[in-house]
Amino acid sequence: MPEVLSGGNLSFLTEGIDSNLMLFVMLFAFVILLVAGAYLIQQLQGRTWRMVVNGTQRVRWSHFFGGFAVWGVINVASMAVGYVTDPDNFEFRFDAARFIPLVLVAVTMIPIQSASEEFFFRGYLAQGVASWTGSRWWALVVPSVLFGLMHAANPEVAQYGFWVMMPQYILMGVAFGLAALLDDGIEVAMGAHAANNLCGALLTTYEGAAIQTDALFMVRELNPMADLPELILSGALFVGLLAYLYKWQFGVLRRPVPPPFKYA
Repeated sequence: MPEVLSGGNLSFLTEGIDSNLMLFVMLFAFVILLVAGAYLIQQLQGRTWRMVVNGTQRVRWSHFFGGFAVWGVINVASMAVGYVTDPDNFEFRFDAARFIPLVLVAVTMIPIQSASEEFFFRGYLAQGVASWTGSRWWALVVPSVLFGLMHAANPEVAQYGFWVMMPQYILMGVAFGLAALLDDGIEVAMGAHAANNLCGALLTTYEGAAIQTDALFMVRELNPMADLPELILSGALFVGLLAYLYKWQFGVLRRPVPPPFKYA
């Protein structure tokens, strides 16, 4: 599954720079983005960052870890199936001196990067679209498409083609967006997004990946179009398992959207 991180193709800037240091610098930009965004929303609209997360003043961390666990297991299982069916496509390349610092950077920074993207797309933007249109369906579609387009400058898009990669990003946006709507908050999507990108940083990488790291395995050949049905199945399984776990009601998608937030 693709790493959903918007970084563009920065290879011309990173040549000769330690990959772990470059990963840290790239991800630190999302720390600044998240803090600045939360500050501006509070100053301009009188809303705290917790209200963007789920409309209340309490973050449901159990839902974050629930989304992380379910998507993480699905992702690892998908990789395991790929390895068993085509082991020659995986090159194992463990280097402790490179991998241990990578783990420290990834575990520290990727959850923040993932939370930043979810905060703006499945949180702030989705809430705005829902208020403007009165429709939860538009709140699913618009952020998902924009989420995909945000990744258009990623190196894998140049490697495999815009119309090949874009469905991958948009479908992941739909899966995470649907989970956020059904759960009435973005914690599940934040956890799943973090799990997805951690797997991409630590377990597998491929030529043209948005996150270029010393992951445990290098995938020699990637076929995004062939992987599309697997992504659809993974997204459906993800939503289905969490719907069972959290007793989601799909009928909420048809309910009228509450009146817009009244700013102070």
